[in-house]
Amino acid sequence: MDRQKVLDKISKCLRLSASCNPNEAASALRQARNLMKKYHVTDVQIHSLLVEEASAYHGCEFNPPFWALALSDIVSRAFDCRVLIARRFGRQPEYRFIGMDCSPSIATYTFTVLYRKLEQARTAFMQDNTGKDEVENARRGDVFAQAWLFRVAAKVAKFVVNPATRAAINRYVKEQFGDTVEFVQDPVAPESADYEDILSGMKAAEEVALYRSMSELTCSALPVKAVI
Repeated sequence: MDRQKVLDKISKCLRLSASCNPNEAASALRQARNLMKKYHVTDVQIHSLLVEEASAYHGCEFNPPFWALALSDIVSRAFDCRVLIARRFGRQPEYRFIGMDCSPSIATYTFTVLYRKLEQARTAFMQDNTGKDEVENARRGDVFAQAWLFRVAAKVAKFVVNPATRAAINRYVKEQFGDTVEFVQDPVAPESADYEDILSGMKAAEEVALYRSMSELTCSALPVKAVI
């Protein structure tokens, strides 16, 4: 049997082993173990089979701003994912979340909700300063966005990344995409006059809450709450 077909069959059995039907779950797990033993498939290889991908497309710039990259990183860490940014001229940047089981789908949903919310908040902030220098207004908008992110990131800091999950994701990325390049954007350096802008950004993020609940384990519900 083709090895990829074997791996796909084992993966399917492992997913069925999570069934609420105890007999079906036991039978699926037993079949998966038998196939692994027969075709010499290791637990490490199987762990990589559970890696999934989901993508979100936002923005119109070839080089996304710092706040967009920072937000994608915050969300990816919150749900034990890794995020890759694909950029093509004339197309929206693709934020590809890679993780285990349903985590990428949840991360993509969360990123989309928070991206739109931050974009709307930044736009509203800049509109309050219309009539001023356009470049300076955009800079202040970025300072506002960074303060918003600081408040949200503090709520994610308590989440713990599973080392085994991270290792499986890294193996998957290496196999599927080869070597990747770290894409970095420098944050806008705030000035002393930006104090009120920073406070406004942090205040605008107060209503955002991220939770990793038991529902994430079963994909039965989206464990993200963002007041919009």
